[in-house]
Amino acid sequence: MLAPDVTEEDESALRTVFRFLRPCYREHRRPLLLLGLCVVAETSYNVAFPLSLKYLIDDALMSENRSALVWILAVLGALAVVIAAVTTLMEFLNAKLAATVVTDIRHRLFAHMQTLPLGFYSGTSSGEVISRFSTDLSEVEETVRNWMGLALIPALEILSATVLLFCLSWQLALTALLIWPLTLIGPKLLSVPTVAATYKKKGLEAATLAVVEENASAQPVIRAFGLHGIAHIWFQKRSLPLAETSARANFLAAMAERSVTTAVLLLHLLILGFGAWLAFGKQITIGTLVTFESVFWELSYNIGFIGEFLPGVMESAGAIEHMEELLEEESGVDDKACAPDLPRMTREIRFDDVCFSYMGDRLQLRKLNLRIPHGAKVGIVGPSGSGKSTVLNLILRLYDPASGRVAIDDYDLRDVTRGSLREQIGVVFQESFLFNTSIRENIRLGKQGASDAEVEAAARAAEIHDFIESLPQGYDTNAGERGGLMSGGQRQRIAIARAIIRNPAILILDEATSALDPAMENAILATLDRLAAGRTMIFATHRAACLEHADTVFELKNGKVAPKCSLPA
Repeated sequence: MLAPDVTEEDESALRTVFRFLRPCYREHRRPLLLLGLCVVAETSYNVAFPLSLKYLIDDALMSENRSALVWILAVLGALAVVIAAVTTLMEFLNAKLAATVVTDIRHRLFAHMQTLPLGFYSGTSSGEVISRFSTDLSEVEETVRNWMGLALIPALEILSATVLLFCLSWQLALTALLIWPLTLIGPKLLSVPTVAATYKKKGLEAATLAVVEENASAQPVIRAFGLHGIAHIWFQKRSLPLAETSARANFLAAMAERSVTTAVLLLHLLILGFGAWLAFGKQITIGTLVTFESVFWELSYNIGFIGEFLPGVMESAGAIEHMEELLEEESGVDDKACAPDLPRMTREIRFDDVCFSYMGDRLQLRKLNLRIPHGAKVGIVGPSGSGKSTVLNLILRLYDPASGRVAIDDYDLRDVTRGSLREQIGVVFQESFLFNTSIRENIRLGKQGASDAEVEAAARAAEIHDFIESLPQGYDTNAGERGGLMSGGQRQRIAIARAIIRNPAILILDEATSALDPAMENAILATLDRLAAGRTMIFATHRAACLEHADTVFELKNGKVAPKCSLPA
């Protein structure tokens, strides 16, 4: 009986939400079954309560039968105590299940993020990603939390109430069926623009979040150049369209609900008038009329609940479509089935006729041939965009070449596991990113499960141990968001310790000293020179100080490499 009140757009939104959530609920069958039993019990009581009015009026009050009155009230009271306990259990189970399902979705999104290629993040604003975890997930959470109280129970009660109405008076029941076409008109007219406005709102919310995050990261630049006014204008350009779209979406959703309420009130007046006429003609009893009106009010309230629920479903459907855009993004480089582990490097790294392009329209590398012997210290130089970082990314297998091969000791990197490759590589990036946790944990991230002694040994090797020990909380000192509580040189040395704790065969430095002053750069380069003993060290740089520590330097031009000097055979 619910179907006539649901528009095609509502059905599409319901299908979208059901398809997305069904796998999440499938793994929680036991609490779902228990919830179902609780729902049946509450629905049965809610239907039985108004029906008791007929017997209370006709068999007890009108007949002045006190024993019947006491018996009816006693049964209703006992059932009320039982149902109170059942509904408490039901709400607890629903709250716990909703939290579990939303957590599963959050984990699914986050896990998929870890598999996406770097190209996705370079072409997608962080606000776009964050909005999936904030506004989108919040709207889905509201649907998950309310589906039982605003959808399932009302739907079951509408079905039972419709049957009960025909049992009480078929004439009044036929009149009551007018509720379906009357409540259909408003949602039918408003659902399409509501969905469109909601989806548009998602995109604008993501864009606004991106501006906020960019502003937070750029505060030093904004303050240094006095850009507060311009930054605020940029924010207004994003937030004002969002306000207009939000107002439109909220208004349309509210009007869809209000149209149902108005139609129901008019129909109640019609039923009261027709029911009174039937009672005057002795075709129904007073108890039947009161019970019918009570049941119809219950039915109306339940339609109102569903009317309240459907706009949320439409918003959730838009949010789910937004999240599925992320989930449908193809994962990045993956291991082949049954790929072997890569043995520790002993001979060389080779690039054989390697071609590569990030976007497919312009090659960053063109039949690149390169040989780096084990234990060599190699500098890679070239103008911006020449492919220096691309070479390092291919060694790390963050990308695969379009043609040719990258090999270590004659093992094509595409044929071995990424984990075994990266276990023997330590990386220090231009931005020494530290996580918002303790210094100890930041270093330990280089080798998960490393002991405190190993952490301290790596810090000593990076010549940062004494500084850490001088801090009030020592190694337990928090590094701050992005390592903001540390200076550039301190962050760099902690990043070096994180790389060294792996005992890597290959040490990669991507513009690792470009942000440091000459004195700090020379100190860190001396440390790296010492740590590079017995390892292969590769650094992409444009700093002359770095090149002085290299055995050889390769210059990239037009995606190819020309050695400035020869490596020993």
